Amino acid sequence: MERLDSIERKTKTVIDLVSFVDRQFAGTVSTLTPESIFEPDRQIKNISQDSRKIEKDDLFIALQGEKFHGLDFIEDVLSRQPAAIISDKPLVSETNKLIAKVSEPPLIVVIEQVAEHLGDLASWFYNRPSQTIKVVGITGTNGKTSSAFFTAQLLESFNQKVALIGTLGNGPLNNLQATANTTPSAIDVQRLLSDFLQQGYEWVVMEVSSHALTLGRIQAVEFCTVALTQVTRDHIDFHGSEESYRESKAKLFTDYKTKNRVINLADQLGRQIYDEREGESQYWGYSSANSDQAELKILASELTLDGIEAKVENNTETANLSLPLMGAFNTENVLCAMSILLVNGFAWNRVCIACKQLLPVSGRMQILHKLRQADPTVIIDFAHTPDALLQVLQAIRGHLNSTTGKLIVVFGCGGNRDQGKRPIMAGIAEKLADKVVITSDNPRFENPMTIIDEIKQGLLNPSQVITEVDRTAAISETLNNSNSEDVILIAGKGHEDYQEIKGVKQPYSDIGVVNEWFSRND
Repeated sequence: MERLDSIERKTKTVIDLVSFVDRQFAGTVSTLTPESIFEPDRQIKNISQDSRKIEKDDLFIALQGEKFHGLDFIEDVLSRQPAAIISDKPLVSETNKLIAKVSEPPLIVVIEQVAEHLGDLASWFYNRPSQTIKVVGITGTNGKTSSAFFTAQLLESFNQKVALIGTLGNGPLNNLQATANTTPSAIDVQRLLSDFLQQGYEWVVMEVSSHALTLGRIQAVEFCTVALTQVTRDHIDFHGSEESYRESKAKLFTDYKTKNRVINLADQLGRQIYDEREGESQYWGYSSANSDQAELKILASELTLDGIEAKVENNTETANLSLPLMGAFNTENVLCAMSILLVNGFAWNRVCIACKQLLPVSGRMQILHKLRQADPTVIIDFAHTPDALLQVLQAIRGHLNSTTGKLIVVFGCGGNRDQGKRPIMAGIAEKLADKVVITSDNPRFENPMTIIDEIKQGLLNPSQVITEVDRTAAISETLNNSNSEDVILIAGKGHEDYQEIKGVKQPYSDIGVVNEWFSRND
């Protein structure tokens, strides 16, 4: 496949916006500034909901935020000379007086339901980029970050130009830019797709969170392929129930246009979606078990200290893979990535060869390089849910079952999040690890000791567990009291370079703490 040349984005004018509003919101527009007041041919440069990001000739979307409405900042917005303003509520008379004083008055449009159609608006403004660039959407509780990362690596092995949108950041693999959310806002998603298209990218691999599916952040995105990793308990604080959470995940496969649907048949929701398949999309099932339904499956696998040895079958073709990855669950993530390429027509043999060069995701079963033979083995992992912690601990046991050392886990739970998982994670850690150290994660606005006490409620023998509220101290003391045969899992934060305490993200890194300890003790 040839790379796309860079594409220049066609700009929109104010009169173009008027025409779009007339078509898209016919009968629901309550106010539209008369054409005699604004400049019809004025070009609109950008679009944003954030008043602080508005510049001259931009389109400002004024909506209700957590505490304020966009119109609360209208005086500042007008001073920035936007080309147009769309609000979901009418402007007060005082605002109209401010507008009358502006040398280049903006177009003002009031549409009550505009918040529900931000994706449509942004897609139109950015010239519907997902109709040209190939977008892969991956959802699931665990595994979507690794699956997206592996998919991008495999595509790059075929000399495809690929960008990521997700937990690790936005952009190419070698230059990811930090992001606040796994899936950005509806406007930012379309802007990113447009930017990537203009820069000549052929593919965008996007993690799709349950929040994004519920809040409409991927509205108007047309996918080339959507994929499911697996669905377990998570984000109950936001969704209210496991059923609601599962329903949000299923939306990616029922509510969005796509050519291909890649499904994990080892997952309950995946089997349901696969069994109820309909429409013209191509369904592709994969499974880490020897499933009769799966197009791609594992026939046999073995965990070693070097990674995973697996025999895989693609319909009637088989291959032996040596994957330089830790964790049995990574087998599923690799199968997901392979399936995405195979369903899009990439060659089986070349996909298998590329799999042997896959690199692990930073902070996902990442083994840190120790400087002395006497140091313990340290693994950093993002696991912050009961199922993820269970899988990681089981995975380490599987790889290191011949060791005579101890398996030690250091973990905590985030504040202002699902409290129900705290004792569950404690029980899992106590059952599968030889030694448990409970510490802080991101306490946010909660008392760290209160979180630790709630975690400890899930322990059978709390007196055998070490607690240390300071995460740096907890890790350092664990390292001090370990030997070369021990394996230490530090779970919960992975690649994160901050610790959120009382609303402030303070610089912090599990990887940095361990590497500093290694250097200090060299």
